[in-house]
Amino acid sequence: MPSFVVGAYASLPQGREAQETYYDLLGEQPWIEGTELPFPGDLADTADRIWLAGHLPKHWRGNTVTVIPGTMQHVWKDPNFGLASPDEDGRKVALAFMKQLREALADFAQWRASQDVKFIEIHSAPTRIASRDAMAASLEALAQLDWSGAKLVIEHCDKYVEGQKPEKGFLSIEDEIALCGSAGIGLTVNWGRSVVEGRTPETAVAHVEAAAKAGVLSGLMFSGTGPEETQYGYGWIDGHLPMNPDEPTSLMDAAAIKAAVRAAGTQERPLDYLGAKVCVPKDATVEERLDYLARIHEAVVA
Repeated sequence: MPSFVVGAYASLPQGREAQETYYDLLGEQPWIEGTELPFPGDLADTADRIWLAGHLPKHWRGNTVTVIPGTMQHVWKDPNFGLASPDEDGRKVALAFMKQLREALADFAQWRASQDVKFIEIHSAPTRIASRDAMAASLEALAQLDWSGAKLVIEHCDKYVEGQKPEKGFLSIEDEIALCGSAGIGLTVNWGRSVVEGRTPETAVAHVEAAAKAGVLSGLMFSGTGPEETQYGYGWIDGHLPMNPDEPTSLMDAAAIKAAVRAAGTQERPLDYLGAKVCVPKDATVEERLDYLARIHEAVVA
């Protein structure tokens, strides 16, 4: 059975004391085997890495890291930034950013006294102009680096669609699947990001099926999205909406989750991980935050 990870950072309460309580509560759940950590986030600075190493449940061995927060922070400042950038300077800056993560991971593993980050989710930025050839060159460069025992996976985001306002607007799933096959790495599908691209839950299933058919599907993360404005943002935002009915406008309900899980099951090789990452109401208690994640897990295993 794949590891089940939670993107706890999306539902993390404010304040270190509340965050420590939340991590303690998540660590008590036998179905959670790790978390998805954002970079930069609490991995950026030494003091925060020390805090994180001490308060992340010690038995969590299936952790992942996503570089999408830092990637988008850079893209918003420099539209040429990205591992798939046809602009060589923009690609070099993205590779330097990844080397910062490599150093942070090595330091985190030292403070943690364990190499329990298993996967690093990377992305084919920049928006609109991403190049498959440039991404291939970056993957070749990244393969030469020591990732403290972690494996690289490409996490698919919405591709650039002419006439549609992109959330990310990176490479197509077809290009990324081909790159994964050439580089010998896996691909992770985020349910919400695929649905943002195609504006229908069927897109997520189609993406999972395509990656599974190619034998490169490594992870499947469940975040919701929908066409209407909510407390989490505008319509079709990559805003990690909870599942329906926790968020009635979300297109991610139990049936949609099961359809994606069934599609993933068509791959001969089992997935490395499944997971849930959702935002929650700001005033939610730590117990309520856990419940939002638990209901997704229940739909996955039902």
